[in-house]
Amino acid sequence: MVHVGTGMTGSAALRAIIDDPALDLIAVKVSSPSKIGMDAGQLCGRPDVGVAATGDVAAVLDAKPDCVAYCATAVRREDEVIADIVGYLEAGINVVTISAIPMVYPKAAPAKWRDPIEHAARQGNATFYATGCEPGFVSLNLPTALLAGAGVIDSYRMDEYALDLDLAYPIWEVLHESMGFGKHDGHVPIRIAVGKVNNDWEPVVRYIADTLSVEVEKVALDWETILAPHDLDTALGVIPKDTICAHRWQLSAMCDERPVVSVQYFATVTSTPWPDTWPRPAQSGKGGMVFRIEGSPNMTLDLRLDAATGDATNPGVAATAMAAINAIPAVIEAAPGLLPAPLAGPAIVTRQTRRSAAT
Repeated sequence: MVHVGTGMTGSAALRAIIDDPALDLIAVKVSSPSKIGMDAGQLCGRPDVGVAATGDVAAVLDAKPDCVAYCATAVRREDEVIADIVGYLEAGINVVTISAIPMVYPKAAPAKWRDPIEHAARQGNATFYATGCEPGFVSLNLPTALLAGAGVIDSYRMDEYALDLDLAYPIWEVLHESMGFGKHDGHVPIRIAVGKVNNDWEPVVRYIADTLSVEVEKVALDWETILAPHDLDTALGVIPKDTICAHRWQLSAMCDERPVVSVQYFATVTSTPWPDTWPRPAQSGKGGMVFRIEGSPNMTLDLRLDAATGDATNPGVAATAMAAINAIPAVIEAAPGLLPAPLAGPAIVTRQTRRSAAT
C-alpha cells in the first residue's frame, strides 16, 4: 500500500492502513514540505512504523504498490486530484479514493471526472474505486439493503442532519466559505453556486433511481438558508445577527413531475433555531441520517454515528476513511477499469478487531 494525504480524513485512513493486518504500508506521499521525512506513524498518531513520508511522486511509482489510498483534499483542487489519480492509474496502480466524490457512481458522474479516469484505468490495466461515508456506503449500500424488503415505492428520501458543525467539523474555511455560515442575507453558499451539491449527490439519487428502474425526467435542486435571530456564539467565533446560521437543500430525481428519489441535507451551527417547517431528526439535537420510504410497507431507518469512548476522531470522518480502506483487497482483486457500482458484502467489511489492532 501507498497512502496519499494526511489531513483530517487522510490521517484516519492512514491509521486504518497501519492497523489493518491485511495491508502492508510501503510509502506515504505528502504535499507539505514540513512532513517530508516524518514517520508515517507520527503523521497519524501511531508509533513509528519505519516508513518515512516522501514528496516525490516518482518514488511512489518506483515502489510499484498494489494500490494507492488517495485521500488528499479536493477542495479547490479538483483538476489536480484528477491528474494525480490519472497518473497512478496510467502507471498500472489500483486506486481507492475518498477524494473523487462524484465517482461513487461513475455512470452518473460528470464527464470531467469520469472520462480521464476511465481512460487512464484502461491504459494502465488498473482498477479505480471511489467511496466514502455520505456520499458513499451510507447513501448507496444502506438504502439498497432496505429496498430488498420493499414492495411498491411511492418515494424514497434520505435526510442528513449535520448539526453543530462548528463542534463536529471545526474548519472555518468549509463552514464560512463553502456553506456560507456568517455570510449576509441573500448569499448563495459556494457548494450550491458552483454546482458541488449537484456534482456530488446527483450520482446518489440517480443510483437509487436506477436501482428502482425509475425513468428520471430531471434532477431538481431546492434550497434555503436560515438567518441568525441574534448573535450566536460558536466554537469558531460569533455568527452575527441576520447572517446565515443554517441551510437546507434537497436534490430530487423527478418522475411524472414529482420527487421520487431525494437526498435532503440540513447544516447548522450551535444554537441555531430549528424551523417548524423542517422535518426533525429522530432524536432532538442529535445529527445523523433518517431514511424515509413511503410505499408498501412504509419504512423509516434512523442512523447515527457516534465517536468511540476516548476517541476524538469525528465519527463521520472515521467512517469515510474506513469505507475506503476496507475496500482495498476487493478492489485489488477486481477486474481492471471503473467499478460500476458500490461494493457490498463480506469482502469489504473491516478486518480489524481489538486484538488485531493491538498486535
